[in-house]
Amino acid sequence: MVVQLLGDCQTALQSVHSFIEAALPFLDVDPLDGLQIVDATVLARHLFPSLDPDLPALVGQLYSRLMSAEVKLTLLNLYPAEHKVTILRGLGTTQAATETLQLYELDRVESFDHLTTLFVPPLDKASSVSAFHDIVARLRAPGGCPWDQEQTHLTLRPHLLEEAYEVLRAIDEEDDEALQEELGDLLLQIVLHAQIAAEEGSFTLAEVVQTIIEKIIRRHPHVFAGLEVADAEEVLRNWQAIKRQEKEEKEDQPLWDMPLSLPALTLARRAQERAERESFASTGRESLLAEAEGKLHALREAAGEEESAQVLGDLLFALANLARHLGVDAESALRTATMRFGEGVAVARSKHGGS
Repeated sequence: MVVQLLGDCQTALQSVHSFIEAALPFLDVDPLDGLQIVDATVLARHLFPSLDPDLPALVGQLYSRLMSAEVKLTLLNLYPAEHKVTILRGLGTTQAATETLQLYELDRVESFDHLTTLFVPPLDKASSVSAFHDIVARLRAPGGCPWDQEQTHLTLRPHLLEEAYEVLRAIDEEDDEALQEELGDLLLQIVLHAQIAAEEGSFTLAEVVQTIIEKIIRRHPHVFAGLEVADAEEVLRNWQAIKRQEKEEKEDQPLWDMPLSLPALTLARRAQERAERESFASTGRESLLAEAEGKLHALREAAGEEESAQVLGDLLFALANLARHLGVDAESALRTATMRFGEGVAVARSKHGGS
């Protein structure tokens, strides 16, 4: 049995070797420079390809138009639709030929068989997370950037917060180009923190990714473990139940161990959502409006700065809860109102200056 298994492995290795050997004369690549080999049937099972876009790739067994369509959809999550790819047909035969086309055209080709292979060249510019991480590591290394070398988790804290808000601004403005750039800036902060941790021997970026992969799979049993759920609300209830089991939360833990560094309106919304999911609070729109009006009346009657601050806080908390029930993000609404105010001031200043 062992002998037969070894024989099968040897045959498979010979098949792979001959497959690569037959393809190389048509390609301007050196396999020692990182040529990736992947089976089309394996690639098609994924929604995102496990490929490095900075390295060339050979996709074997592209045996049908349907298979090419599935492979194309997977590749489009990493490569642009106009990315040039090459189909190699009849490898190892006298009829071997190639055809270069754009990725989005891949499943428009008619001729496919078991000898059809796809070559995917690397992207024109460095685009992989590993390439980016190497750049960040160079910034931190001897001979790198003095500013980056001085940074710690604590000194980077305000920059992380600022970049997160820049992302939110791009989202609020519905500016895809700005969002692309700001997500990159936010990614820089994440990789910087991971690099600092790696230098300290705490953890690596790979461990960060491993941890979140395990967490997402564990907290989505309805996706990865066949659990049936009725709606998004049940998903959230399951999520919180799993979190309690993971962290063995105590009933008296303040604000369910939420990060107190969150913006106040966001923290209020999350606390209210959590309380409602656990049946500690459930209020309708009219009662929330009445509560807000009551707090506003109490603010008029408040005596002294301390009492005014407390009542004002209660009023803001009630308004945040009302916004949540109206389906409005209070943080975004306040930001938009502030921008409108700024625009109004600018208009007024312009009119005043012109009069």
